[in-house]
Amino acid sequence: MSPGELVRPGPDAGTTDLVFREKGGSDGQAVLIALAAVAWVPILFGGAGCMIFWLMVGFGAGSAEALSVAGLSAAAASLITCPFVAAKELRRVRRVRFAPTQAPARFRFVRARRPGPWLPIADLARILLHETIIETDVGGDPRPAGGMVSVAIVIGDDHVVHVYSGPESPDARQMKQDLDALLSGVGVPVVLETSHVRLPKPPASPSRSGSAHVAAIVTNVNSGGAGPGNAGGSTGGA
Repeated sequence: MSPGELVRPGPDAGTTDLVFREKGGSDGQAVLIALAAVAWVPILFGGAGCMIFWLMVGFGAGSAEALSVAGLSAAAASLITCPFVAAKELRRVRRVRFAPTQAPARFRFVRARRPGPWLPIADLARILLHETIIETDVGGDPRPAGGMVSVAIVIGDDHVVHVYSGPESPDARQMKQDLDALLSGVGVPVVLETSHVRLPKPPASPSRSGSAHVAAIVTNVNSGGAGPGNAGGSTGGA
């Protein structure tokens, strides 16, 4: 998702969405999202079934017997795993919706199936953005090599809803600016915390013990207030 697309007009008039994942918000979208989430499961266990088949054949089992055992094992594992994978994906927050557009008075979480109930904006204590920048040591100078971004919504005193964590595709600073513009008028702070993780250049040759020691230097820079460590309790959903 490119910068500037994270905060956008919602599908309903007078709403603004903070978007983390596309689609969602209806039964039809939920079916598509669930199917996409479990598509890899039969492939994974199908590969494991092939390994079982060849191992059984290698140990002297007949082809028909090996195929039956491998097929049943892969099918059973897929049937057990798919509901858990689908349920986890359906519970994820896909966007946070605010209304009205100017000086929002309420907000709600939109998951795969349907939007949740509207909550008063007074319940929204703050939004926490955490940006981790991974740097490599090149000739003594740190060079960006990647990163991660996580977003948490703090409701009340200690209820934290983790709504996004993934590669640094969202621009955290742009997101903070957009959210400040949207929420500063109603007194909701947006906190940005940045961590720098520096990975030193690997040694040219392994140590005598045969293992290489990898160190990381982590420094924190806070912007806008207290970080997630002061947010209190934590939960994965609203």
